[in-house]
Amino acid sequence: MLKLADFYHLPEVAALIAQLATDQAGLVIVAGLDPRPSAGIAVPPSGRHAMLRILAGEILAAHPAARAIVVAEDESALRVPRQMRQRVGVWRVREYLDYAERITQAAWQRPDLLVVDRLDTATIAPILNAARQGVRVLAQLDTALRGADVVQMLREEGATAEQLAVIRWIIAVQRVAALCPHCRRPASGDTRLLQRLQRAAAEHLGTVIPWHDIPLVAPGCDACNGSGRQGEITLFDVYQAGESLLSVLPMEAYALRLAALAMVPPEDALTIDAAQLRRTCSLFNASEQAQNDINAELQRKLVELEAANRALEHRTAALISLQDMAQTLAASNNLADLARRICRYAGELCGADRVALYLAHNDGAEVLAVSGWEPAVVGRHLPVADLASSADLREPQPYTGWPPGIDRMHPDVAGFALRAGLRIPLVAEDRLVGMMLVQSTHHARFAPAETALLRSFAAQAALSMQRATLIERLRATIAELETAQAALLAKERLEREMELAREVQQSVLPRTFPALAGYAFAARNRPARQVGGDFYDVFALGDDRIGLVIGDVSGKGMPAALYMALARSLILAEARREPSPRATLGNVNRLLRELGDPRMFVTVFYGVLDGYARHMTYCRAGHDYPLLLRDGAAHQLTAPGTFLGFLETRELRLEEESVILAPGDRLILYTDGLTDAQTAARELFGIERLCNLALSLTPHDPHAIVTETFAALDSYTGAAEQYDDMTMLVVAVEER
Repeated sequence: MLKLADFYHLPEVAALIAQLATDQAGLVIVAGLDPRPSAGIAVPPSGRHAMLRILAGEILAAHPAARAIVVAEDESALRVPRQMRQRVGVWRVREYLDYAERITQAAWQRPDLLVVDRLDTATIAPILNAARQGVRVLAQLDTALRGADVVQMLREEGATAEQLAVIRWIIAVQRVAALCPHCRRPASGDTRLLQRLQRAAAEHLGTVIPWHDIPLVAPGCDACNGSGRQGEITLFDVYQAGESLLSVLPMEAYALRLAALAMVPPEDALTIDAAQLRRTCSLFNASEQAQNDINAELQRKLVELEAANRALEHRTAALISLQDMAQTLAASNNLADLARRICRYAGELCGADRVALYLAHNDGAEVLAVSGWEPAVVGRHLPVADLASSADLREPQPYTGWPPGIDRMHPDVAGFALRAGLRIPLVAEDRLVGMMLVQSTHHARFAPAETALLRSFAAQAALSMQRATLIERLRATIAELETAQAALLAKERLEREMELAREVQQSVLPRTFPALAGYAFAARNRPARQVGGDFYDVFALGDDRIGLVIGDVSGKGMPAALYMALARSLILAEARREPSPRATLGNVNRLLRELGDPRMFVTVFYGVLDGYARHMTYCRAGHDYPLLLRDGAAHQLTAPGTFLGFLETRELRLEEESVILAPGDRLILYTDGLTDAQTAARELFGIERLCNLALSLTPHDPHAIVTETFAALDSYTGAAEQYDDMTMLVVAVEER
């Protein structure tokens, strides 16, 4: 648990905070400017939120009988020592607009301390009104302003002088880089800097400081990566309401005194306001850019949705139109059946024993049906010029040749001779649909009446063939459209399922980790396009014990996400009942067999870390071997074990092992998505490359290890699509 002594370096701060803690009423504001989550800029937080928690703890410690209400979006917004938890109630805000109502309701309860994690335009009035009712209020304000400037800002936001009279203290904090203790030295040769420091000391401290004897400059070394700065330090500005508009402990004076202690670079101490202005501008520009990027992305999505909607409307309109046409032509026969009937009817009308029916296309013609000829010729293609010339598109013409597309045979071989023939064009709406060739081996010619009958029949046959052809084309087009629409709907359903799976997966992953002295945690999960079932968690078990878990569910999509949520819930529940990792995973296996999908399973690594003893007991259920980085070597934790959810518990093999951790150690937990990441040439990243990378990153903090690892994976895989989730959890063991 953080304490005030972890932040201040001058005794005046402790004295002023002690005085603040003993006050009975009024409003205390903790001010500081923090980067926005969406800004994407590397600016350190001000430390405002931590100071809010510390001040709440100091006030409760100064008033042993006091009780507090916390109004916040996050249930963990205020952490106090275990002995004080019974005195603190958290009123969680579900929606941003509920803040004012929740603050007002909390004030009606008359708590000794009301803590609000957001002071802004929506909460100014209820917070000031609560303080005017005699409730002591502690709130944090996201701003770069300090002291009386904060009061002026609230006045400009609409607060009246009567409301502002309840302000008692304003504590402004700002984190800055600390001077590197390894390479700092006196700046005796920099006369201009020493003169500026003397003037500043005279103005803000009213005293003379022997600056030439103080190690003020740091040229850079290996310890600070050549920057001259190492670590961070908190600057304070303490304002107490009264007749004076000046802070009782101005941040400029605080920074100069830290510079005199060789803790803060003198340039930073001399340019507090300028640095804060640059910080504010950077955050504003980054936030504005992030907002522009979001707007551009939303606009792009809108354009994509509109285009997709237009395409869908077009396809729907075409489908409806084609369906209407299909209903109109529903009485027409199938084209192949219709063609066979035309050949039979034509032969019956004129007594022909040889009939060939042809269908014209844009680029040629084909034999559609025959009567008296070998059926094998049906489907043969031929040039459209073989059917009819432009001069005889209307009337039947005598034909004495061999039918196009049919193999020629000598009469002696065929056993017959073609004696009479008619070529009848099939025209519908002035367009050549096809041609009908009727021939006889018995008659010398066709009578005029027979020719007239064939002419009338040909007109009806042409219309019927045209309708039947259109129907088949419409059916084919409808089938294509339906296939395309079904594919589109299937794709949309799949994408929605994947999106829901991502939401399920991300909703169960922790956003914050429990605080444990001497340890730091960092993690990242990157779902693949086809979401899998990776998960991780770090959770408190009490008595300085922490549970570490990482798992990988078989399968993809929503089933894997739901199975992952079930497995994680069971592990958390059983971990609080069973101190032994082996017993915990055994119970989880039994419950997964009872409640889960029998076709699925999960690999798990679960360890119980005793923070004080630096001792970890773990059990590995078929999961990838974690890496323990120590003294320049990577050691794998290889306790044998079988994955969960597939075998009966009596058949399950799980062994429990222990390891002693030491400061400087790094524990790397990961899923096989890292080692199985591959290039476009399907070359795997592999465990050896992961070990070498992890060893090179050992000196870094967990967040840097995670960031650099994923950057290395991106560089290795390039544009190659990855088919498995990538999950990594890093534990750093530090000095207490």
